[in-house]
Amino acid sequence: MKFLNKGLLVLSVLCLFLVLKSSEERLLFESTEFVFQQFKLGNEIVFNLSCGMLISIWFYFLVVWFPEIKNKKRVKNHFISQYVEFKRHLIMHIVGACRESYNADLICNLMEPQVFKDYFKEKVTANQDRWHVFLNNLDKTLLADILNEFEAFKEATSYLLDNVQVDDDEVFSFLHRINTISVTLKGVSVDDESLKKLSRLLWEMLAGFNWANGYRNYDYLDSMFRKI
Repeated sequence: MKFLNKGLLVLSVLCLFLVLKSSEERLLFESTEFVFQQFKLGNEIVFNLSCGMLISIWFYFLVVWFPEIKNKKRVKNHFISQYVEFKRHLIMHIVGACRESYNADLICNLMEPQVFKDYFKEKVTANQDRWHVFLNNLDKTLLADILNEFEAFKEATSYLLDNVQVDDDEVFSFLHRINTISVTLKGVSVDDESLKKLSRLLWEMLAGFNWANGYRNYDYLDSMFRKI
């Protein structure tokens, strides 16, 4: 779609040039007569066709393109804010499971992957770091709360895909992968090996871990969403 819009913009510039070149009004172009000199034949036809095309193109931009861009920006910003809340709620569930007192700024600070990693890698007992404490304290109620957060975010992703034209193929595929997460997590239980799947996913999302390249110092999901 963006290539079509660029093509139409270029075409509109060409039409404008043809309108000026084929126009009967010459006073504005006396100093550039060699550029805007009329054609030997067909000036009225070129003028009318170029005017019609130019009006149609700008009518498209005003009636279709501009409202679409405005709607896309609104939906995108709302989706990113929903992602921030989704991430915040996940962190609140995880921190709450550790059963430690914490100050009000901790949740905001843990939104940064590097801070999250350092905090949950910290040893709190001789044999456990905070991440293991969270996993050990994860019960069915807390698991259900976390899975509900994923389900709610799936709805937000579905709404985005239904209402916004995503031109970037990588982002489009990424959004569809995000949309399948809640489906693949439905079989997760605190009593079997499937919990490891959830643990890996949460650590990858919140600590910025990539299984191929190691840790990132930025929120990869946020960076992808901003390419929409």
